[in-house]
Amino acid sequence: MSLMDMRFRLLQRPPSDTLVVVEIDPYSLQEEARWPWPRDRYATAITNLQGAGASLIAFDVDFSALSDEAGDAAFAEALSRRPGEVILPVFAQKSSRSERDSNVIQTPPNSYFLQDVVVASVNLTTEKNGLIRRGWMGFEDNNDDFRGSVAAVLAGVPGARRETFYIDYGVDPASIQRLSFSDVLKGEFPREAVKGKKVLIGSTALELGDEFAAPVWGITPGVMFHAMSYESLLQERALKRLHYCIPLLAAFVVIIWLSHPANSRHFKTAALRHVLLFGTLIGAPALLQYLTPISLDVGAILAAQGVSIIYVTAFRLRRYAGQIIRQRAATAHYQALTGLVVRDNTDGVIVANAIGVIELSNDRAQRLLGADVMTPGSNILDHAEDFPLFPLAELSAPHQNEQRENGQATHSEFVVKNNDNLVLEVVASCSSPDIPKTASPESPARSRLFVYTLRDISARKRIEAAEREAKEAAIAADKMKSELISNMSHELRTPLNGVIGFADILQKESFGPIGVPEYKEYSENIYVSGKRLLNLVNDMLNIAKLDADSYELCKDAMSMSEVIEHCVDTFQSRTKQDASHIKIDIQKDMPTLNVDLGVFNEIFCHLLSNATKYAGDEGCISIRAAQDKNDLILEFEDNGGGVSPEHLPKLTDAFYQADGALNRQHEGAGLGLYLTSKFTALHGGVLELESKEGEGFLARLRFVDIVAEAHRSAA
Repeated sequence: MSLMDMRFRLLQRPPSDTLVVVEIDPYSLQEEARWPWPRDRYATAITNLQGAGASLIAFDVDFSALSDEAGDAAFAEALSRRPGEVILPVFAQKSSRSERDSNVIQTPPNSYFLQDVVVASVNLTTEKNGLIRRGWMGFEDNNDDFRGSVAAVLAGVPGARRETFYIDYGVDPASIQRLSFSDVLKGEFPREAVKGKKVLIGSTALELGDEFAAPVWGITPGVMFHAMSYESLLQERALKRLHYCIPLLAAFVVIIWLSHPANSRHFKTAALRHVLLFGTLIGAPALLQYLTPISLDVGAILAAQGVSIIYVTAFRLRRYAGQIIRQRAATAHYQALTGLVVRDNTDGVIVANAIGVIELSNDRAQRLLGADVMTPGSNILDHAEDFPLFPLAELSAPHQNEQRENGQATHSEFVVKNNDNLVLEVVASCSSPDIPKTASPESPARSRLFVYTLRDISARKRIEAAEREAKEAAIAADKMKSELISNMSHELRTPLNGVIGFADILQKESFGPIGVPEYKEYSENIYVSGKRLLNLVNDMLNIAKLDADSYELCKDAMSMSEVIEHCVDTFQSRTKQDASHIKIDIQKDMPTLNVDLGVFNEIFCHLLSNATKYAGDEGCISIRAAQDKNDLILEFEDNGGGVSPEHLPKLTDAFYQADGALNRQHEGAGLGLYLTSKFTALHGGVLELESKEGEGFLARLRFVDIVAEAHRSAA
């Protein structure tokens, strides 16, 4: 019932504005100065209301006895003017307060007034708690004739049903239009207020005693209960409650559903189910009552939910108790394992307070420190004078950083002088266990313990020292090699240039003919060999610069055709080779490139020299250039004999020869592809090689972001 009353407060609705209550209020009683009133007062009220256009007038006033003759005659005459448009009440009451011996006595209006009126019941029924919740459709009188209730007659509800309905208290009685009987009697009321409406006349004065308790609106006059019953019937809001078996069945289902163990293991899920169910039990009946004249009783379901909450809580408490027991057993087992690990650990373990007083240690720590006996209460510094205690300066911050300090570790190395200069790695960490501490109250870290882990790293330190010496020796050797190559290359270039120059003079016979033809042939051989040796020296110089990361690029913006033409011409001038067997294919609309022309000359010369050497003078060499987005792709392909695929990954290694025999067919130092890959990488590119024996050789160079910025912006 409380939930129904709550829904009445939430689901308020306006009255139909088809009924006006004329109140016999205290003001009206003061005006007349006596009670009961003469019947001519009611006759005048009927005349004034009908004159204002009231369609139907109902009285909640007792007319069972006659009054003065003139007043009764005036009242009867007023009733006869418009037969059937006035409703007079019939009262039913018990003859005795004893439930066993009482009979129902009905008191209709006096027969003098019955000829031209409609008779309706005005009885109200209170609940055991004294509240009026239900209205009546009607009663049977002593002759078994059905008398509809005044609310049913006013609302025009047909039929003869002796049944009750729950009044919709969502209509506030204060919102129903009211007029004072005194104003109606004087005719001092707005006529449009009653025109075409039904009028209910009854007492609202406290001294007349016609008041009852309503579940929502407190003490309310009886006439207002009839008005609210009328509104409930007219607006089809005469509430009915479902059979009690339906909520009981739903409560049974709720208990089974919410109390099932599978639905109670996860607290959040179970709580969400209860919240959703509670919200549904509050919201769904309210929505149902708003949409239909049905009031759903969910008290039993809420009680079932409460029972399931108690059951699930007991189930979870029992489960938690079991978990606590198991947790305690696991903790005891863990502590035993921890003690075993500390005792038998291959590392030394010492637990001490802030000033180094030992709380716990194992035998391994004693042996590593070379101590005779390490007992709790002694100080670490007594066994190892220079032992690195945890630096307390790092713990000087306020305790709000305690969570950060817990587990904080420091690493240090310690040489045990009294144990053959053993080198120990000491890892110290800080924690704040909730156990009694031996630190003094003045200590800044009296609530903290420090765990020191000792590990013998003497062998590792010896290995590290050996590795460091070997590394330093390798670096020195590599530096010496680079310096040797650089110095030797510079020292070789000067005499080589002289040899080449003089050989060139001899073979060209610049100062006159040579008498012996063989001398000219020898001078040509000297020139070619010198040039080859000079190229090798230049390659060695380039290698030294590349290995030392001292090769600096000097880039210029050039077109692709200019780059290829210049590089091919450079190759011809160096090698005296004919370029007729070189085919060049450049993609149209190639962008301007930002390149170091000297580096590209080296790349072209090495790749073309390699292709010419293996394809022969009559072979065909193709140079292709294309653009892939912002990348440049250069391909050098020849139709020579090619190499086996297993050699391809090693061809870019320095001095590597696919044919390593001393009597190999083609000469070379094995530096061409190595330098090509280095120079390509210097330009942000990669070198890819493809070949099979007897199917030629393909070198593909892919350069990233080599397109000039101006051209890229324009694109």
